[in-house]
Amino acid sequence: MNKRSFVLVVIIAVAALLAAPAWNFQQDKRDISAHIIKVVRDVERKSTTGWSKAVTTDQLKSGQEVRTGEKSFAMILFADQSKVAVREKSIITITGQMQGRQIVDRDVYIERGRVSFGVKKQQTEQFRFTSPISVASIRGTEGGTGFDPAVGEADITIIVGSAEFRSTRSNQSTTVGAGETGRADTSGNVGKGRANQNDLNNNDPNSNLNQGGGGGGTGGTGGGTDSTGTRRDTTGTGGGQPAAAKFTLSLPSVMLTSGQGVRFQISLVNKPTEITQGALRYRIQGDPTFKQATLNVSADNATVDVPGGEVRAGATKTFEYYITMLGADGKSYTFPEDSPESNPYTLPVKPRTVEILVPVNDPGGTLKYIKISYIE
Repeated sequence: MNKRSFVLVVIIAVAALLAAPAWNFQQDKRDISAHIIKVVRDVERKSTTGWSKAVTTDQLKSGQEVRTGEKSFAMILFADQSKVAVREKSIITITGQMQGRQIVDRDVYIERGRVSFGVKKQQTEQFRFTSPISVASIRGTEGGTGFDPAVGEADITIIVGSAEFRSTRSNQSTTVGAGETGRADTSGNVGKGRANQNDLNNNDPNSNLNQGGGGGGTGGTGGGTDSTGTRRDTTGTGGGQPAAAKFTLSLPSVMLTSGQGVRFQISLVNKPTEITQGALRYRIQGDPTFKQATLNVSADNATVDVPGGEVRAGATKTFEYYITMLGADGKSYTFPEDSPESNPYTLPVKPRTVEILVPVNDPGGTLKYIKISYIE
């Protein structure tokens, strides 16, 4: 081999070595994960070591199960902000894969019970809800689906978007659109029709029922995540007495990140009176006192910013808050209305990785840095 040929071979070999990692990176796939961001009463998750009590901020890996007890509820958040609300007496399993930052497929298997969902639209992803007798393929959809083994029926109700609903027994399928309910039975029959008001209410992912209010609601068929907030109906306390009419507050239901500020946007609907001023009182669970931030009230909305320095995971990884308001009628209103300091609203906080650069001199006297990182 002459010198010129040798150089050419070396160049080709080096190019191949440089290209190989990039090619492998493009092809690399890993299991999907999610987090539990809300738990009401009896919720468990199953890993390789068996069943254990679930708490907010728990990470769910592909293949892990979630089980809810009677009058219990869990909210699951994926990396793209898609949410799945697990109703009472349900067992579900999440699986899926990611490639780089792109989710390529997800499956929520419902062994029994019911979920509601708010799924973000992805260009290439397959998002499926499956049961022992059905598959629902969706993209950018809100609604609810469930399976009742005692009845032998699976169903899906769509609030926004559409889904392809198929029986795994007969391979029959139908497209279920907004305002419709599809059903499949163990004999392989598949059908759809207009959803009744009860179906719509039970499957609306933004309803109080599907945000964990009043327990998890009823599992199984016919029953029914939250995109921006949780709507709560409450009378508030007015001068120590319940107000004659109700407030409906739209409150956030998201996972906070330690060190990152958050804006609370509160919608005020069904007001019994105009609100003249208000405050958000907040703390990290375990802190001795609540801090205060003034609400900016305008018409039917109120906003308040909590700076990043006030948001941290702490030992409990939980942010607590409640709201106080003064009405034009001279009455004070608190949310929650009953003992808000001892029974505040909560949001999970995701810990952050803190990095510190420590300057050192190497044996030659050159200044270098050692990076130390830790989870807050």
